[in-house]
Formats: sequence, structure tokens, C-alpha cells
Amino acid sequence: MSSPSTIGILGGMGPEATILLQRKLVEAIPADDDRDHIPLLIDMNPQVPSRIANLIEGTGDSPAPVLANMARRLQHAGAKALAMPCNTAHHFAGAITQAVDIPLLNMVELAADHADRVLGLGGRVGACLACGETYQAL
Repeated sequence: MSSPSTIGILGGMGPEATILLQRKLVEAIPADDDRDHIPLLIDMNPQVPSRIANLIEGTGDSPAPVLANMARRLQHAGAKALAMPCNTAHHFAGAITQAVDIPLLNMVELAADHADRVLGLGGRVGACLACGETYQAL
């Protein structure tokens, strides 16, 4: 059996989200032995500039250069693909993918693709409990 590829995690944007992702990956693998798990490299960097300050408040530095550097470090360390458990940081996915030659498993795009496959055009994604308004897949 070939060993699985190493995944690099751009983490620290909340640190707990990174730990939760790691836990979910460990729990998702039907491992009989430690060696059955996915090798992970985690760049836990809580010093990434605030995505909220940059995108919503219009203040603060862009996190793009820091995220690109993290991605390069992970690729250089042997990651064959990247993941990032911060929704907001995915706004800067272009800077990450331009910085490396390995794929970013973009959770926003993957979730939208999954909803489209499961629900189809016009499928119901959710509803507001307060007002009853429904949200549709695109």
C-alpha cells in the first residue's frame, strides 16, 4: 500500500479551527495503525493579519503575503496539497495558489460544488428560522 500524500495546513486563523480540522481528519480515517493516517504539516500562525480588518473594516494589512509565504514554506517542507480551515482567508486563495505549484483544497469552492451535486439547480440549502426565508443553491 502506498503512503498517502502529505497535506499542508495553513492554520492559526483561529487556532481552534486548525485543531478541529486536525481532529476531524484523524477521526475520518479508518486507521488500524498510526501509519494509516494522513501525514500533515501544520503552519500554525496566529499572527496572520486580520482578514476582518482588511476586508470589512478597510484597515490593516492584507493577509495575502503572509498566507503566500506560509504556502511556500509548506510546499518546501513536502506538502503535496494545501488546506486552510479559515473561511474568510479563502478570499485570498488566489495569492496562495499563485505562490505554489501544489493545489489548494479550497473549502468554499468544494462546499459549493458539493451542494450543487447533492441539491441540483434551485435546491434548498437552508432557511432562516426567524423569517422563514429560504436560501437556494445557485
